Amino acid sequence: MPKKTTKKSVESNEKAVRFQEFLIENNINVFSTESMDDDYATVLFRSRIETRGQILPMAILIDTSIFTVIRTQIISGLPEDKQVRIKEYLNELNSRYKSFKYYLHKDGKVYLDICLPFVDDTFDSKMIQLMLSVLVQHLEDVYDEFMGQVWGK
Repeated sequence: MPKKTTKKSVESNEKAVRFQEFLIENNINVFSTESMDDDYATVLFRSRIETRGQILPMAILIDTSIFTVIRTQIISGLPEDKQVRIKEYLNELNSRYKSFKYYLHKDGKVYLDICLPFVDDTFDSKMIQLMLSVLVQHLEDVYDEFMGQVWGK
C-alpha cells in the first residue's frame, strides 16, 4: 500500500502568517502572495525592486524549513556565449559579498539570493525588512558594474 503524504496548509506556516501580520501592522502593501502546494507550506511574497532605473522581480520565500530566502532576478535571457564569463564574475561577487549569493540558472536568468535562518521562535520580520534595505543598497552599488560585465564593457 502506498504511503499517504499530507501536505501542510498555509495556516501551518507560522512564519508566513507572522510576516503577513507584520506587513499589515506596518501598512506595507507592496507584496502579492502566492501559496505553493508543497511539503513545506511555502508562501511567496512577490514584489519588485527598483535600481538604476530598472525594475527587478523579487520574492521572499517563507516556508516551514529553517530557511527564508529573499530572491531577486537580476537579468533574464543571458546569451550562452556570455555565460562562462558571467559565471566567473558571479563567483567573484560571491567571494566579495558574504550576505549574497549570485547564480546563473540554466535558463539564462541570474538570481541573487539572501538566505536567512529562522526557526518559528526566532522568526524576525524586521530582519527581513532590514535585509531588503541592505539588498537595495547593494544593488545600487553593483548594478552598473554588473551590467557592464553582461554587455562586455
